Amino acid sequence: MSGARDHRAAWEQQVDFPPSGRYRIYDLAQQLYTGIPHHPNHPPYSFTLTKQHGEVMYPDDVSAAAEMITTGGHVGTHVDGLAHVSRLGRVYGGVDITAHQSYPEGMREVSVHELAPLLTPAHLVDATRHLGRPLTPEDGVDAELFEEWFADRRAPEPGSVVLVRTGWDELWQDNARYLGTNTGAPGVTLSGARWLTERGVVASGCDTVAYERMPSPNLEVHCHLLVEHGVPIMEAMNLSTLAADEVWNFFFAAAPLSIRGGTGSPIRPLAFIGTEVRA
Repeated sequence: MSGARDHRAAWEQQVDFPPSGRYRIYDLAQQLYTGIPHHPNHPPYSFTLTKQHGEVMYPDDVSAAAEMITTGGHVGTHVDGLAHVSRLGRVYGGVDITAHQSYPEGMREVSVHELAPLLTPAHLVDATRHLGRPLTPEDGVDAELFEEWFADRRAPEPGSVVLVRTGWDELWQDNARYLGTNTGAPGVTLSGARWLTERGVVASGCDTVAYERMPSPNLEVHCHLLVEHGVPIMEAMNLSTLAADEVWNFFFAAAPLSIRGGTGSPIRPLAFIGTEVRA
């Protein structure tokens, strides 16, 4: 891939790993299977076995099976890289991305494989609990909601991650309602995004397919986070179990696949909570 930067374990960051001990691990990814919701701008996920047991045989009646998967970089639980959205042709850092892209090579600058792994303290905001009701497409998670949620909880510090639950994760099995293509969907508003960047978060995620409240014709929240502040966005997360167990603070880990030239990547985010003392 001519001209592309190939970062291999080149990140340096200070990580305050949790102390040794026993931890409960929460899987914050939706399962991948044929038929999962996908935004109409992106191709669907598909799966098929390429070999079944009994078709390829080894000595002593040993056999092996394998599969083929196809998916878009923004399908299922995934992270939006910094090359995903541009304004006036420029992405984070003022890079003219139009001069550094091609169909076969993808993005030669700010590719998703350059994103550092996320290993950091994190916080969950459950908007359904805060409002005391299911959210509607008219609901936005704004600065006021964040202020009220964190008024009596540990507040985000620079370098942390904030995840937002709208309750849309419970609609995962209902493609039309979950995607909200015709109705819209709740999500983070511009004032909410500004509240997060003012506190120095390094990433944020949500249980909806678009993170920000939809419809959003000019993707103002994506532009604020990705283009202006270099803050990756995680979408289509499964936050229901974490919320049900009232886990509001935890250690978070996630990383994109090393997709050279990519604008996004599937991820499997994990939350770690000590089993002896809840964070």
